[in-house]
Amino acid sequence: MKHWKKTFCIAVVGLFAAGSAFATTEQSKNTQDEANKALNVKCINCHLKENTSLVKQWQHSPHAAAQDGQIGCYNCHAANKGEELGYEHEGAFIKTILSPMDCNYCHEREVKEMVNSHHATAGEIMASLDNVIGEVICSMPGTKADAVNGCWQCHGGIITIQKDKNGKPLKRASGAVMIDPMTWPNTGIGRLNPDGSKGSCMACHSKHSFRSSVARQPENCGKCHLGPDHPQMEIYNESKHGIAYNSAIREGGANGMNILKNGTWVLGKDYYTAPTCSTCHMGSYVKLDGGIAQNTHNVGDRISWTLRPKVSVKLNRAIFADGTVADIPGDIPPQVGQKATYKTFVVKDGKFKKVTAQKQVVKVLSWEDRRNNMKGACKSCHGMQQVEGFYKQFDSLVVTYNEKFAKPTQKLYGMAKKDGLVKGSPFHSSLGWTWFEIWHHEGRRTRHGAAMGGPDYTHWHGLYEVARHFYYEFIPELMKLAKEHNMTAKYEKAVNEILAKPEHQWYQKGFGEDTMKAIMTEQAERYGDKK
Repeated sequence: MKHWKKTFCIAVVGLFAAGSAFATTEQSKNTQDEANKALNVKCINCHLKENTSLVKQWQHSPHAAAQDGQIGCYNCHAANKGEELGYEHEGAFIKTILSPMDCNYCHEREVKEMVNSHHATAGEIMASLDNVIGEVICSMPGTKADAVNGCWQCHGGIITIQKDKNGKPLKRASGAVMIDPMTWPNTGIGRLNPDGSKGSCMACHSKHSFRSSVARQPENCGKCHLGPDHPQMEIYNESKHGIAYNSAIREGGANGMNILKNGTWVLGKDYYTAPTCSTCHMGSYVKLDGGIAQNTHNVGDRISWTLRPKVSVKLNRAIFADGTVADIPGDIPPQVGQKATYKTFVVKDGKFKKVTAQKQVVKVLSWEDRRNNMKGACKSCHGMQQVEGFYKQFDSLVVTYNEKFAKPTQKLYGMAKKDGLVKGSPFHSSLGWTWFEIWHHEGRRTRHGAAMGGPDYTHWHGLYEVARHFYYEFIPELMKLAKEHNMTAKYEKAVNEILAKPEHQWYQKGFGEDTMKAIMTEQAERYGDKK
């Protein structure tokens, strides 16, 4: 890093005399430009005193070691004239907050994949029921503190600029634009940026080192993918994949992950001991023909079921002529040439506005295509019979959850809403809370557990809790409400139609005398229960 300690006196003096003449992002990306280099030096010399660790992170980053010229502060932080976040600082026109649009200058493919992924839409939680919990139910009026510190730090929020009564941005004494402190700092992966873009690359690629090796490690994903409603991190650690990873060493070689390797990281070539989250969902791998499968920044490319909603569905991706995409649910994918609905949210006056359009499909990635993409990664370590067997088991669990519990509960709750047994949001009634926890918490846990090889989350944290809630909380509460509204007969009929199905016979008729005797005998032998 010695060349960063050079003075470049003449270049710097000339540059600062010119003011903002070089302050355009299109120009700033040129790492060979002497004026850009001089500005980078000035940034480093000052911030090395004020933010030592920040600069040290960059000095040991791939950006600083780039072969085509070091990618420094100004190369990334330069702002275009007219950008709301832009301001004059020490002779350069810059901005503090970067967005995927800035990374796009060098990482066009990765950004395109990311902005078309479900990650980029994570901030749309602000237009959903989930956000009501954090923003209203769990927060004080005016601050939205739970949403700010909780939900939005993973999902992303709307970054807003503080403005005066005339709508002009307020500025600090330094000239920096003032950002609403309740919206920044925020590195949520679906963040809504002032330039209109969605996403934050820093959610996975921590500043200012921006190393791929950080994004490869499960702990990185575990910042957001953990907890009662999406415990992928806990499930991974329980799984054989997680056990193999946690018992491996970080370096290469025998029992090594080679996870700190610079550049590409290919399963079957650079490492082979265990998969991480990025391996299965995003990573490159050696194909059966010896070729290398391209990595992806669209985390949905290999996902065939959606495991998030009340009822799981297969997912097909429709790709439109303008490059935008839409996930189309269903076992039968859309066809090229037909029209499909494209939906997105845009920010207007600090609030979400839904925008829909009918677009022509030019390419389709069916749920089967997506599954085959995942199988390609699986085959690097597993035989075909094992891979196919896994998907048989996984599918059977999802179908069991859907058909035995989710669809019947959804139907009954819908009846209760229509008949006025419950009013308002699901959080205005005990019945609504119970239904929410069935699908949003334990229902997700059981599906994710099956998807990732976590048996305890599939059963005890999953379907066991679903069943307990369904039989002994949801149905009794529903019948209580029906009685209060003089609708007992109607709801007895509806419930009995569901419970009469073979999968619920144990609840209706019990286990039978012989089965109960065997259970009591086994418990006495195993646990010493003499009663």
